[in-house]
Amino acid sequence: MTATLPAAPAVVSTEPATAAVTARRRRRGWTWTVVTVVVLAVYLFPVYWMISASLQPSANSTDTAWFPTSPGLGGYEKALDDAGIGGLRVSVLVSLGSVLVTLLVAIPAAYALSRLRSRAVSIALILLLLAQMIPSVVLATSFYAMFNSWGLLNTFIGLILANSTAGVPFAVIVMRAFMLRLDAEVIEAATVDGLGPLGVLWRIVVPLSRNAIVTAGVFAFLFSWGDLLFGLTLVNRNEMYPMSVLILALSNSNLNTWAATMAASLIASVPALVVILAAQRHVKEGLTAGSGR
Repeated sequence: MTATLPAAPAVVSTEPATAAVTARRRRRGWTWTVVTVVVLAVYLFPVYWMISASLQPSANSTDTAWFPTSPGLGGYEKALDDAGIGGLRVSVLVSLGSVLVTLLVAIPAAYALSRLRSRAVSIALILLLLAQMIPSVVLATSFYAMFNSWGLLNTFIGLILANSTAGVPFAVIVMRAFMLRLDAEVIEAATVDGLGPLGVLWRIVVPLSRNAIVTAGVFAFLFSWGDLLFGLTLVNRNEMYPMSVLILALSNSNLNTWAATMAASLIASVPALVVILAAQRHVKEGLTAGSGR
């Protein structure tokens, strides 16, 4: 008898299906690319509009052209004369001072809240969140009365203390989330080696928490840099007005200062943009560090 061999299984080609999946993925990728470009254009359009308006010295808020046909730098000259270096100096000093005060207060507070294990920690965190919800106008009114009795109106110290109230709660929450992830054995080993609480904080915890500290410092800078209400309430001398108040004064002027207003806004955006670009890697890691807890 002759043995009958089993028939070989039929080979089904998967190339058409694979090609269809690849084409579908490519179309989906192009779709998301187009959507991303459109969203980016929408977000960047105000920046383009400021640049265009700042180069049109004769324009106002109602007849600004889409593209400057006869560009000029008159708006920048007026912005530097009316706001310029003085406003930038005040804003930079107040913002840097607010960062310093915020970190000096928030670092020890965040470390303490990350080490304690009690119901009081939850209460403290709730109070910090509530502090961020208080309207700034309420704080400004209270600060005016308090600083007037202390002689801190029209001073850098008064502006720094007022602006720090926005940065401290945020900084404590961000840094505590990061410090919760620190290895407890490292801290215990430092304690065994003879370091006290302050030594552990400044020599171990602070270097390990660099990303969170930079993140808190950047946001404290931005909170203070964009402040308008405290600058209007706690200051009544021209030489102490921050950049945001001077920009508001330009926009409210009866003169044709639309180009100067846009130019001053662009000038004021540069320091904040430099800070964000310089610290973007640390900010990204600092904001995502506490997502695992």
